[in-house]
Amino acid sequence: QGGAIFASRILVAFCQAGLVYNRQVALSATMSQMVGTLDTSAFGLMHDVQLDYYGKRAAAASGDSSVHILDVADGRQQPIGLLKGHEGPVWKVSWSHPRFGNLLATCGYDMKVIVWKEERGQWQMAYVDTNHTASVNDVEWAPQEHGLRLACASSDGTVSVLTYFPDGWRRSVFQAHPGGAQTVNWAPVNYRDGAPTGSIRLATGGCDNSVRVWRCENEAWMEENPRFPYSHTDWVRDVAWRPDSTSSVLATGSWDQSVVIWTQEMEGQAWRQVCKLQLNGKVESLSWSVTGSMLCASFDDGDSVIYKEAYDGHYEEVGKIGEQGFTEVASKLGGAPPPAAAQGVEGFGNAAAPPQVSSLNAEL
Repeated sequence: QGGAIFASRILVAFCQAGLVYNRQVALSATMSQMVGTLDTSAFGLMHDVQLDYYGKRAAAASGDSSVHILDVADGRQQPIGLLKGHEGPVWKVSWSHPRFGNLLATCGYDMKVIVWKEERGQWQMAYVDTNHTASVNDVEWAPQEHGLRLACASSDGTVSVLTYFPDGWRRSVFQAHPGGAQTVNWAPVNYRDGAPTGSIRLATGGCDNSVRVWRCENEAWMEENPRFPYSHTDWVRDVAWRPDSTSSVLATGSWDQSVVIWTQEMEGQAWRQVCKLQLNGKVESLSWSVTGSMLCASFDDGDSVIYKEAYDGHYEEVGKIGEQGFTEVASKLGGAPPPAAAQGVEGFGNAAAPPQVSSLNAEL
């Protein structure tokens, strides 16, 4: 079936709560084999690991308040950077698109968001935000079409968006989830006649067991109507937009041991539940394959399951990832699936020349 390489958020499955089997983290998986591992035995407790756009470097968020940068190209694992700026456990890391240069965002228990910049192999702080009043649980860069924007979800109940303008960084903030925001994810950019179309949108999940979708208008954020339906009965730990769909498809994962797939035909219309997957553990992380045909759900015990879309829109388990590595599960789908939209796998080992670096990289 060719297999699918999963986005780097899949790595969280092996790091949440410090459950790293054999102190190794899988770099990516296909439908038949594990293609690489990352030995984290020297790093202590890991909370997140992310690959950069080309899949050649990894950033690992550690419980000892540091971030490790590794060269993982061609099977290597060479430490090339150690970032120390946080004063508590680092929860999440996020690489920017290379159009903006070598930037890495980190967040942690110390209520800080730090944007790091690499120049000539040396890392330095380009910007530090200390406005949140509780742990910052997630950070994620927007699609490059929206410019240099960073969304941050915090236990203080707010989501902030840091945006770079020619005169410097600007911060917008909105109340998102009473009791705390756990996760944030940007909607993919859709194209029509070769040009981006649609609004700038975010999905968030929180400790109020809810999922909410937000839209940006004139740099102000507002919740979309009709509101996103309630389905979960415990904290929503991750939300993930499907990358390839012309309509909006969103997966939500919760500590209630379920993953729900939602769809919205057009912006402004109501969200409809496609299916609900009952799982055997608290869901910590979700990751779509780059073509959007498969979804990986990761649990608090370090295991993961992979689901593939069936013709009727429902999803069937086709693989497991655990202590013994990857195990394929016999599919009941039968026949060959319809061809997915050609998306390629750029960003995960693509050896193409990097995009031209924006001039703002020199200004940061």
